[in-house]
Formats: sequence, C-alpha cells, structure tokens
Amino acid sequence: MSIMDSTTPASGHNEPIPVNRFALFSETLLAGLLVLVLSIPLVTIPAAYAAGIAHLERHLSGRDDSLRALWGTFKAALPGSWKLGITTAVAAVVIILNLLLATVGQLPGSAVVLPATLVLAAAGAVLLLRATAAWSDFARPADSPGADAGHAHQPSAAWSSALETAKALSLRDWTGSILLVAALFAAVVFVWMLVALFVVVPGTLILAAASVKMRSTRA
Repeated sequence: MSIMDSTTPASGHNEPIPVNRFALFSETLLAGLLVLVLSIPLVTIPAAYAAGIAHLERHLSGRDDSLRALWGTFKAALPGSWKLGITTAVAAVVIILNLLLATVGQLPGSAVVLPATLVLAAAGAVLLLRATAAWSDFARPADSPGADAGHAHQPSAAWSSALETAKALSLRDWTGSILLVAALFAAVVFVWMLVALFVVVPGTLILAAASVKMRSTRA
C-alpha cells in the first residue's frame, strides 16, 4: 500500500508529496528485516541492500512497494553482484576477525591495526551503500520510465556503473558520506546497547542510503 498523496494546485505545479512517517517507519522495519534475511549468505549483501533501497524509493514515490516487487528486484540485482558480493563477504569476515582478536588482545600492533580497520570498514560500508543505492539507476526494467534498455540486460555492467558512481559521489558529496557514517555509527550504538537490535540495522541503513541518494539528486 502506498503512503504517498500528491496535491496539484490550481497553478498546475506539483507540491512536495507529504509522507506518512509512521507508515514509512513500518515499511522500513519490514524491508530491513527482509534485507537481513536475504543477506544471510553474505555474498548476497549487495543485491539484498539494492533491493531494499529500491523498495523504499518506490514506497516514497507511490509506486509498487509490495513484497513481491522487492523479491523481484533482489532476483534482478543478484546475477551481476557476485564479484562485489564475494569481496564484501571476505572483507566482512576479515573485519570481524580483526575486531575479535583486538578485543581479546591477540592482534599484533592492535593500537594501529584496530583504528585502521575501523576507518577502512566505514569507508567500505559507505561505498557499498552508495553503490547499492545507485544500482537501480542503471538496471531499471525495460518498461519503466527513463529506462535504459542497454543496461536492462547487462547485470554486471549495471553494477560496474553503480560502483563507479558510488566512488565519485563518496568524494564529491562528502556531506552525504558523513551522514552515512553517522548512520553506521548509530547502528553500532544500537547493537552495543542491546544486541537484539541488530534486526533493525539493515532498515536504518537502507533508509539512510535512500535518503542520502534523494538528497544528492535534489542537490
């Protein structure tokens, strides 16, 4: 069900579409839970987040925001995402191992390695969120408005373009990157406060990525 209502004044110009915040909150939690489940294999993280972010974008624009559409987007994003997915999975394992070893004091040079690991992890996460948010711009269905038929059947090309766009935006839109880092920090704090809150982390991240993308587009 869409939560968006548009109003067209007598002047013929469209006013900003109001958002039902409670409905958006509910949709974010639901989409985040599905993204969490789809991310369990680790190598599917990019496709899962791309599907979640695209789902929230459709929700905010009043388009099809059904669970079936989210699943369809995930299946469309999966084929070309394996390289990025494997890289993400390996990086996640290395980062977790470094953090665990540093916690128990078994990591040589932890005074340097630990901060470096955290910085690289944050930078990698921002790049991943940017890339997954940009993916839908290069992989729209052939029948969608503004679709590029050349990209619609090239999954790997869509992901390559999304990654290049993410690299450029991460530096150019540094304010948006800082906002994503803040969202990551908030997610870590949530889990630190109560481990069970890890279930809401994907939802907060896909909402942050979608919001930063919309902010960047308007700018």
